Amino acid sequence: MKNRKIGQKISFFFAVSCYLMAIATAGFSVYWWNNYGSESPIFASALASVVFFISCGVVLHFVANANLMDLKIKLDDDTKTAD
Repeated sequence: MKNRKIGQKISFFFAVSCYLMAIATAGFSVYWWNNYGSESPIFASALASVVFFISCGVVLHFVANANLMDLKIKLDDDTKTAD
């Protein structure tokens, strides 16, 4: 497992949450389609929510797995000049 920073851990948590919400919304869409048909605007909104949650999950997953470099400036003892 990679050594992730706190922001990446939070991003991974929300990515998994988005995937779970996409599954739940897809289940609701199937339920609505079986009982009320596909002509309802609620069905279209539920499908749009599935696409939204999946795309958010993918983006957050990429952010969580990114190899972020350390941007802190490190001064070595050799680079310091004695005046």
